[in-house]
Amino acid sequence: MLNLKNIADDLSELQDRYWPPVEPFNRFGERFMAFLESDAKAQNGQLVALRASPEAHGEFLQLALGTIYAYIFGYKDSPLFLSTDDRLEVRMQVAKIVLEREMLEHFLKPRPVPALSSAEAGIDYLERLALENEGVLHPFFDFLADQASERALRTFLRLEVIRNEVVDDEVAFLIVGLQGTMKKVMTSNLWDECGNGRLQGFHTYWLRRLVERGEDWQELKRWRVASAPWFSKITSNSFNMMLTRSGYAYRAYGSFLMTEGWVKPHFDRILKGMARVGLDDPDTSVYFSRHAQIDPHHTAEMIAALRVQRPVLEKAEVDEIILGAHTAISAGTKMYERLHPYLAANA
Repeated sequence: MLNLKNIADDLSELQDRYWPPVEPFNRFGERFMAFLESDAKAQNGQLVALRASPEAHGEFLQLALGTIYAYIFGYKDSPLFLSTDDRLEVRMQVAKIVLEREMLEHFLKPRPVPALSSAEAGIDYLERLALENEGVLHPFFDFLADQASERALRTFLRLEVIRNEVVDDEVAFLIVGLQGTMKKVMTSNLWDECGNGRLQGFHTYWLRRLVERGEDWQELKRWRVASAPWFSKITSNSFNMMLTRSGYAYRAYGSFLMTEGWVKPHFDRILKGMARVGLDDPDTSVYFSRHAQIDPHHTAEMIAALRVQRPVLEKAEVDEIILGAHTAISAGTKMYERLHPYLAANA
C-alpha cells in the first residue's frame, strides 16, 4: 500500500518525458494495408509467395506484428491511440492470428517438446534448460564484450531500450491466466519491475536514465522509425504473441523463464563491452548492472513456483511451458544471428 502523502515524493524531470519514446503513428505500410483488406484465401496466398524470399518474409511478419502489438499496448505509436475503429480492429485481430501462426510455423519453428515421463521430469528439464541452451553463451555476446565498437554498442543500446521499454506491461500481461505460486512469483516480479512502488526504481526509469545520458530522446524516436532493423523485433514479437493469446499463457511463462535465465550471462558481457569503450557510467549501465544481480533470483523463483504449484501441474501444462521456452530460444538465437553481422558492419 502506498502512503497518499508521499505519492509525488519521487517525481523527477525525467518523469515528465513521455514513455515509451515513440513517434505518433503515421500510416500503415502498403503491403500490410493490402493484407488487412484481403480475405483469408488471399492472405494465405500472399504469405506463401513471401516464403520464397526469407528476408522479405521475415521483414513483413515482424513489421506487421510490431504494428499490431503497438495497437494492443496502446501508446502513441498505436494506429488507434485513444480511439476505436470496430472494422479496423476486427481486421487487425484476424491478421494477428494469421500472422502469429505464420511466424510460429514458418519462421520460428521451435523444436518440439521432448518425450518426458512426467510433469516432474518436465520441470527438471526446464531447470536444466534455463542454464544450458544455445542462447546462454551465444557468440553474439562475446562480440559485444570483446570486439564491438563504441558506435556499434550505442546502436545496440538503442535496440535494448526499444526491446525492453514496456517490460512492466509485458509482465503484467504474463500474470493473467496464472494461479497459485506461479501468479505469486510473477506478481512479485512485476512489483520489482515497478520499483517496489518508487517511480525512480521502475526498471523502465533506468532506461530513461540511459536515454537521457546519451541525449538521445529525439533522435531515438526518429531512428526507430527510419533505421531500426526489422529483425530487432523478433524476440519482442515472439513474447507478445504468447502474452496476448490466452491459450499460450503457460508458453509465455516458459518464454520468460528462458529470457530471465539469459540475463546475467548476457548482461555481464554487455557491461564488459560498455566498459571497454567507455560507456560504463552509472546512468548508462544501471539497467544492465541491476538486472544482472536481480534476474538470477527471478529465474530460481519461477522454477520453485512450478515445483510447489497447487493444483499440481499436469504434464500437458508443463509441456506448454516447455514449448514456450523452446519458442523463446528459437526467437533469441534467430535475432542474435542477424544482429551480429549487422552490428559488426558498424564495428
